[in-house]
Amino acid sequence: MREFFDADWRPAPGVAGRIVEPGHQFEWAWLLLRWGRARRRDDAVQAGLRLLEIGERHGIDPARNVAFNSLLDDFSIHDHSARLWPQTERLKAAVLAAEITGQADFWTLASHTADGLLRYLDTPVPGLWWDKLSADGIFTDEPAPASSFYHIVCAIAEFDRAIRAAGG
Repeated sequence: MREFFDADWRPAPGVAGRIVEPGHQFEWAWLLLRWGRARRRDDAVQAGLRLLEIGERHGIDPARNVAFNSLLDDFSIHDHSARLWPQTERLKAAVLAAEITGQADFWTLASHTADGLLRYLDTPVPGLWWDKLSADGIFTDEPAPASSFYHIVCAIAEFDRAIRAAGG
């Protein structure tokens, strides 16, 4: 799913029109999975699983265990750095996919994703978080944006809800 469009909903001209953000792939995967389950729409569930699969296949740096900030429409990496919020969306999508499908691979993915997210919460000041991880694995020392808080809370709540529903 592309990020930038013109007034006629065509991809924006130039590189901007080619940008795909794995974080939004995961966010839309979670939304489609959730809606599909609620409405008993297998087509929406399958679309959500497909977005999750695309994000996992092309948008993850296995060395850092994080989702890249952005790709281009040919799935080449556009921005190697990794913000916090895509990691939370990845976790939400993985746990809901695990819950809906019952497939152990999705539970493994959720656990692996949670490990990646925990790195962002390991700060010198308890209760704060890192927002940006560079391509070489170094966090940017800057104020933590408050806008990330709801992403963190929602990811933890979704993870906790799914684990409890699974009897864990």
